[in-house]
Amino acid sequence: MTNGSITIYKLIILYTLSKVDAPLPSGIISDYITKHGYTNYFTLQNAFGELLQADLIQEDSTYHLSYYTITDAGRQTLALFGTPLSLDIRKEIDDYLQENKFQIIDETAFVSDYHLTPEGTYLASCTMREGKRILFRLELEVATESDALKVCENWQANSEKLYQSAITTLLV
Repeated sequence: MTNGSITIYKLIILYTLSKVDAPLPSGIISDYITKHGYTNYFTLQNAFGELLQADLIQEDSTYHLSYYTITDAGRQTLALFGTPLSLDIRKEIDDYLQENKFQIIDETAFVSDYHLTPEGTYLASCTMREGKRILFRLELEVATESDALKVCENWQANSEKLYQSAITTLLV
């Protein structure tokens, strides 16, 4: 792998993140890059690592996924050094994002995570986002890690129903 190749992969990541309003899971970017045959998963992970180390992207990890956003330094880098990214690649990325917008919304709108509290319980946090804006957040303290995991999984499956119930109950 040449330095030029890894540079293109990094620019693809930066460009993709610059085109969306919400933090993206790595799987969406990986899917685009591997489907189009640019590189393999391991080289891509190396590119993510280098971008993180250079503070050009930011990572937010949950119990099962990592989400990425472009930083201001990443935007500046893309503006200064983005010319090697051809118009064809930019159009491919734009088309991919457009074709997969509903999957992207599904994967970024409903986020859940949990962590151990100082008291020894677990706090499950469930969030509904629109882009970077938080529309609804629910935090529930539970006794065990398995309960926290269950809350997070049930949020993924029932978030819209829970949100509608909360809105209906609280606004009546």
